[in-house]
Formats: sequence, structure tokens, C-alpha cells
Amino acid sequence: MIADRLADRAHGWRRRQGALLALLILLPAPVEAALERIEVLERAPFAAGAAFGSVGSYERIAGRLHFAIDPEDPANAPIVDLGLAPRDGRGLVTFGSDFILLRPKDLERGNHRLLYEVNNRGNLGALAFFNEAGWSNDPVDAADAGNGFLLRQGYSLLWSGWNWDVLPGDDRLQIELPIATEDGAPITGPVAAEFVVGQWTRSAPFMWGHSRGYPPASLDAPDARLTVRDEPGGERREIARDLWRFARLEGDRLVPDPAHVFHVAGFEPGRIYEVVYTAQDPVVVGLGLAAIRDAISFFRFETVDWTGAANPLAESGSPDPEIALIFGISQSGRVIQHMLWQALHVDEARRTTFDGALIHVAGAGKGSFNHRFAQTTRHPSQLEDHQYPADFFPFTTTPAHDPVTGERGDVLARARAAGPLPR
Repeated sequence: MIADRLADRAHGWRRRQGALLALLILLPAPVEAALERIEVLERAPFAAGAAFGSVGSYERIAGRLHFAIDPEDPANAPIVDLGLAPRDGRGLVTFGSDFILLRPKDLERGNHRLLYEVNNRGNLGALAFFNEAGWSNDPVDAADAGNGFLLRQGYSLLWSGWNWDVLPGDDRLQIELPIATEDGAPITGPVAAEFVVGQWTRSAPFMWGHSRGYPPASLDAPDARLTVRDEPGGERREIARDLWRFARLEGDRLVPDPAHVFHVAGFEPGRIYEVVYTAQDPVVVGLGLAAIRDAISFFRFETVDWTGAANPLAESGSPDPEIALIFGISQSGRVIQHMLWQALHVDEARRTTFDGALIHVAGAGKGSFNHRFAQTTRHPSQLEDHQYPADFFPFTTTPAHDPVTGERGDVLARARAAGPLPR
């Protein structure tokens, strides 16, 4: 009789255990990515539903990614000024970016590979590079697919915003990052910008390309300096402060402008001009690298976001990508190298977020991607902006010694210590 009761209890326990197991299987897996919420704003057939070989048709999904970063997590320790960013009630630092995803409509017919391209100053290049397509930041039709190479192979393609200083327009991907403060007070600091004009002019922009840069804290800025020299190593000759101002010419009218300088005597072509001024409100620029990391992490590893919204690359209870790859051209390639150098490819769950990297025409470069008052669009060219170095120690993927500074190290040292190295 006692044995029967014990058997009944054991049977009841096994039944409850089985029910609990079934419930756990049905519940979404715990979310470990720092991507808090995916906001899908567009979902439609890509290229009007055209089929790409045996993979079939593709979907285009676009919207916003909302991140919540733990500033105390060791994975985020390399991000400069993260400790000075505003925090929400949970103690997290939040921000958001645009994203575009192209995926096989039937994921089972794809190759279960996610290819993330680091966009170059908001511009998409992978379809032009791999598919011989025209350049477009809003791929929607058959022309944007080019010869269809990546799509016939079955890749899911992902882009998202990461560089804060890219101006909107021409469908360039955007990201909004927080501003660092000290005890709630604004932070100021020196910023330098160099420019060369192609023809004589009395006003010129000193922000790089399609960049917002950092405006002067004051347009009057009596401490600002404008110099001119004939070569990078040449002597700087200062232009008197009463002969120039932060402004632009509109016809004969002078308009105050924090992104332009006006010079009474005009700027001469071929000479290097440098404006140095006090800026305010540094953006926590390194969060752009975390945005790349955590976008890949979510689509690669998670089934749902923190709110329970589905990962578009997760069906049947598991994420589709078996492998994630990252690709970048020139400045974007330097971004990938910089991430590896600072081990910012490893997420808060200690996962290596991409398995392989194609770093194209970036040399040994890194960049202005993670320091106070960093401007991600800038890079050193032949003559100007050498104060924004890309080629700085370490240069190699094996241990090396810099005889000038005495530094020792290699680009992948921190990445090796953090976990498996991407190929």
C-alpha cells in the first residue's frame, strides 16, 4: 500500500515535471542581447517578389532597433564616456538606430548565413560590390538586386545605423546616440578640423562630407584659431581673428553658420586651412560600435526581443543564422578592425557575434570611432586631417614592438583573450 502511494507520487511528479518541461519549451528563450526592442515599420516583398534561383523570393524588412546597454558590464568597458551617459530608471543607457534586412521569404531555402555590412557613412555598398548593382541606400526593386549573386546564394543581408555624425538625406541610415555630461553639466573640449578648397572662395564648410560634426560652443568664440600652411608639416600661419568668423556667404549676405568659416581675404586652393575651437556636448561615439555588435547578436542568437516581439530571422522557435559574417569597405573595414582591436565584437553574454570578417581596402587602419569628440566620418587624407589617425599601433595580427613609443601588442590580442577569433 505504501509502495502504491509512493508510485502514485512518483507518477504525479513525473507528470508535473513533463508539464513544466512542455511549458518551458513553449516559452521564448531568455533574451541576452542588449537590443531591447525591434520596431518593424516596413515589411514587403523585395524586387516585387522576383525569384532568385532555388532560394526563391526575398522579403525586405525595415524599421528601428532600440538598444539598452548596461554601462557596468565588462563587455562595454572599452566604450569611452559610457559612464557619463544618461541612464534610465533601470540604470541602462538607451539609444536607437535604423535597420534594413533582406531575407529569403522561406528561410529554409536560404543558406542560414547572415551577412552584415558596416555601412560607409550611412551608405550601403554590399549589393554594388558583390552583385554589380547600382548604388542605393534603399534597396527595394530588381535593379537594386543587381545580378542577384548574394540572393541566389541564400544570404540574409543586414544593415543598421552606427555613425552618429552622418546627416540625414539620400536614405542614409541614422543612429541617435546620447551625450556625455559630468554631474549634469555640459562637457567642453577642443576640436580641430582641416580643409582644402578646390577654388578660391570666401566661405567654406569645415565639417567633413555629409557630416554634422561638432559645432562651436559659441559662434563668437574669441579663443578659436584659424591657420593656413602649404603642406602637412609646414609652419602654421595664424589668420587674425577679426578677419574671419563662423559664417557662410549667401550671395552678398553673410549668414552665421556653425559649420562654415568666412575669411575676408578668401581661401586659396591647394593650401591647408585648420580651424581649432571649443566644442560642447560630446556624443558617446563608441556606442555605435556596440550598436553593430548588438544588432548582429540579436539577429544571430535571439528568437524574441525583451518585449516578446519576434526576431524576423527566427522561425520554429530558433534563430535561422548558423553563421554570421561582417563586411566593410575602406572606412567601414577600419570599423571592423577597430572592433576586433578593442574586443567590441563580444556581446554582454560573452558571445562572439560574428564568425568571419571581410575587411576590404582598409589596410591596418582603425579610426576615430571611440574617443571623446570623435567624428566617425573623418579620416586622414593625403594632405589634411592627420589629427584623425587611422594607421596607429598596433598594425599586425601577431605580437609586435613599436620602437618609438615602446608599446607592445597586436590588433587581435584583446579579441583572443575574449573568446574564439572570427576568421
